[in-house]
Amino acid sequence: MKLSRLVMTGSILAALTFIGCSGEDGERGPEGPAGASVTGQTGPKGDPGNPGEDKPNVDFYFQDGFKGYTGTQDASIDNYTPNGNLNSNLLNLYFSVNNNPDLVQYAHTVIRFEGISEEISNILVEENENCTDSFHLNQAILYIYISQYNSDALPLYFNLGFYNEDDPIFDEASANWDAANDTDGWDGKGGDSDNWAFGEGELDDYSIQYIAGSGTSSSDPGWFPIPLPRSIVQSWICNPDSNTGMRIRMTGDNALNGAILDIYASENPIEDLRPLLVIETEKIEVGTTTKGYEGTKTQDWDNMSYEEKMAPLHRFQALQ
Repeated sequence: MKLSRLVMTGSILAALTFIGCSGEDGERGPEGPAGASVTGQTGPKGDPGNPGEDKPNVDFYFQDGFKGYTGTQDASIDNYTPNGNLNSNLLNLYFSVNNNPDLVQYAHTVIRFEGISEEISNILVEENENCTDSFHLNQAILYIYISQYNSDALPLYFNLGFYNEDDPIFDEASANWDAANDTDGWDGKGGDSDNWAFGEGELDDYSIQYIAGSGTSSSDPGWFPIPLPRSIVQSWICNPDSNTGMRIRMTGDNALNGAILDIYASENPIEDLRPLLVIETEKIEVGTTTKGYEGTKTQDWDNMSYEEKMAPLHRFQALQ
């Protein structure tokens, strides 16, 4: 509040005038006292305002060996060694073409990231707060490092199926073509589910086209990004029982022989090239109405440049 200052000044002037006389002027009278100055009192100080509250974006990175994380479970299962898996330093995806369906060979990969719910909820979900209302899941991307591939299929696709909470949790060491673990069989051979958690239920029809750098084969094609449905990953976080993993298989059109592709596994001695799950979130301010989010990969992903799709990976690499 501004203060006002009131100044009162008084002066007394005396003058005598004689009409019709020519006498000398009288002496000047004494000067009056100076006026007194009065200053108003300062008003009480107002209460301070509440500080603003930051609601930053938070990115989470899950890769075996990064900051002590060891929750990646992954294995390859195939129909040519049906009683075992290819659990090693590499994950294998494979399909062959043969006129005799009984001779067609396949290899699929199953993968799961354990413990992501606890880590994300501890940071984003406050006490007595509903998980789904506490943050936006802006993007989730699975990055895989492809060590080599060979294919005559064009185009070539990754087909992803997301297991539901009634599907068995596979065991990395014992999963095979017929069974998820030592006691539970798959709904169907090859890691099939009767009711995939995303899409048409009976079909793992969530597909991403694999666009290689050049040619139909390479010994070191490098990182490849796969956007995951946000609704699936949000469920993994807010309903941990639904996090039973996913299956990846390859399909292709116009193939004469088929395709084979190798991915660095979570056990690979080169830690930096193991599968990486990036989850980008945005904290919701208390009292803000949440907006719906799309569960599929959006058209925006298809319109993004390669550099934009790889940007989350590059941010992760800058942390190491």
